[in-house]
Amino acid sequence: KLCSCKGLLFLASEGCGAMKLAQAASLLFLLAAVSGEQVANPLGKVFSLMDELAAKIEKEGEAEAKAYQEYLEWCDDTSKNAGFAIKTAKAQEEKLEAKINELVSKIDVHTSKIEDLGASIAQDEAELKNATLVREKEVADFVASEKELMEIVDVLGRAIGILEKEMSKHSASLAQLDTSNMANALQALGAVLDAASFPTADQKKLVAFVQDRQAAQDEDSELGAPAAKVYESKSGGIVEVLEDMKDKAESQLGDLRKSETNAKHNYEMLKQSLEDQVAADSKDMAEEKAGKAAAEEAKASAESDLEMTKKDLANSEEQLATAQATCMQTAADHEATVASRTEELKVIAEAKKILKESTSGAEAQSYSFLEVAAGLGLSSRLELARSEVLTMVKRLAKQHHSAALAQLASRI
Repeated sequence: KLCSCKGLLFLASEGCGAMKLAQAASLLFLLAAVSGEQVANPLGKVFSLMDELAAKIEKEGEAEAKAYQEYLEWCDDTSKNAGFAIKTAKAQEEKLEAKINELVSKIDVHTSKIEDLGASIAQDEAELKNATLVREKEVADFVASEKELMEIVDVLGRAIGILEKEMSKHSASLAQLDTSNMANALQALGAVLDAASFPTADQKKLVAFVQDRQAAQDEDSELGAPAAKVYESKSGGIVEVLEDMKDKAESQLGDLRKSETNAKHNYEMLKQSLEDQVAADSKDMAEEKAGKAAAEEAKASAESDLEMTKKDLANSEEQLATAQATCMQTAADHEATVASRTEELKVIAEAKKILKESTSGAEAQSYSFLEVAAGLGLSSRLELARSEVLTMVKRLAKQHHSAALAQLASRI
């Protein structure tokens, strides 16, 4: 059995404290292996751990400072990029809003012109329609009047021919016909035409024409023309009266045809003018409609772009606000971390100082194997020193609320 006495190992009697055989064998082996060698002071090991911990904290601080600097650069870049994006989006927003307002004005102008042109086209078309109706009535009246006058001229011509033929046979009796009075003349003329088998319908037309002429001349007489001179120039006979009527009918027919020609020309000129105006207005309207459609399409595109620009602006503003808030929080966290790290280093330095002052250079001592072995009892010097150091470090960690010292205590 091995026992210790005054720091020396020796074989003792059974009166000594019993130890297990295995412990004895281990100590003998340790004695044989390391006899005369020095055992490190545990306090020095604590100071070494403190230095390692301080170096680790400083290294972590350097790494964090580098990362924080890179993060600051990211914050600056993000803020600049977001600010530029916001500035660009606002400028684009103003530009698009101005463009939309301009297009709205163009659309209003196109709409107003389209309405004016539509009203003008409708008016021209209505005028052309009315003119066409008037013209159709004029044509119908002309056709009827022309037919009537042509028939009268034809009747007069045939009547004159019959009278001239009869006069060549009975010149004496026909020369005695009374033509000073229209009624007598018509009666005499009817007798002659009946004798010559002149168609009754044509006789009626002739009589109606002569009566119309007489009525017209009577109206002229009421206005001041002398009625006694109606047949004065043709008092020579009925043939001359009919020839005069035929000449006047032909003159009326010519005037009628001339009037029809003028009316037709005027209508065609009016029609051409109105149609040209309608065509021009229709062309202008088509252009205005195309312009309006293009403006509406451009407006829709600008409105879509404006909506996207507003979304981009909102995203950029949100991104900038988030970046600023995050960067400010990170800066605050970094300051707190730096302050905490500085405090940790300060606490470690203070703890190291307190340990040195309280041990008075004991960390420089070393112990031989025999000195260590002599204290293998219940109160080993090494165990006592380690316990005292551990207690002091824990107390300092608790006093300064130091996580680093608490971690150090767990490693002692």
